[in-house]
Amino acid sequence: MNQQFNITRFSLMLKLHWAENGRYYLLSFILIIGIMLMLMLPIVGTSQFSWLLYGLHILTLLGGVTLGGCFFTSSAFAAYNSSGKGIAAIMVPASRLEKFLPILLISLVGTVLIFVIGLQLHHSIAAVATQRVLPGGKYNPIPPEVLEFFGYVYFILQGAVFLGSLYFTKNSLIKTISTVLIVTLIAFVFNLLLAYDYTGYPRNVDAFPFTFWNVNDTQRYRIHYPSAISSSIRFFLWLVVVALIGITYVRLREKEI
Repeated sequence: MNQQFNITRFSLMLKLHWAENGRYYLLSFILIIGIMLMLMLPIVGTSQFSWLLYGLHILTLLGGVTLGGCFFTSSAFAAYNSSGKGIAAIMVPASRLEKFLPILLISLVGTVLIFVIGLQLHHSIAAVATQRVLPGGKYNPIPPEVLEFFGYVYFILQGAVFLGSLYFTKNSLIKTISTVLIVTLIAFVFNLLLAYDYTGYPRNVDAFPFTFWNVNDTQRYRIHYPSAISSSIRFFLWLVVVALIGITYVRLREKEI
């Protein structure tokens, strides 16, 4: 098959991929948002501040967005994980790039929408719940540094799941998430130990990787990375996502040889 990219064939491949998987994507998306709404809304139904309900709300946001995005992305290369569908997918008269881009485009749109809608639900529901709760109680939104760390982990995880959905033939989602969570835990512990060491072991340090450090000792203060280092970190993290997508494309080439 000619490997030269053709926009017409790309459009046809996009329509074909959506025709084969569109209903699954839509149902998955509706199910993910529906479950998140069901578990995040209870804080609106009471006038008493409840740490239990708010904990459920936060857990649903972080876990629901993460698992929902992973569940959505994990089906990206489902056709290549069985011999019958895999052979049919390889034999489609289109270049590898024309097969790859539609899958990438739909996966990116789905995962970004889940992330953005999850954050919007969190801020909107927390604001409404705060208005309804009795004076003295307030549902504060998640701090920006936590959301920033969560965003980095989320999109790197989606890139890893995108690769894993093609690389692993069995239990790809479980294997990929386990690997990324172990790496994230190691990075979190290393960063926390580094923060304590550099600040002289104060009473408390809140330190998420890739963000500033909140130090609480005799007084509370915040340590920021220099702007050049912060920009380099952000560039590196997005480079990791791009690299994972690039490796996935290379892996697709290997499957089609």
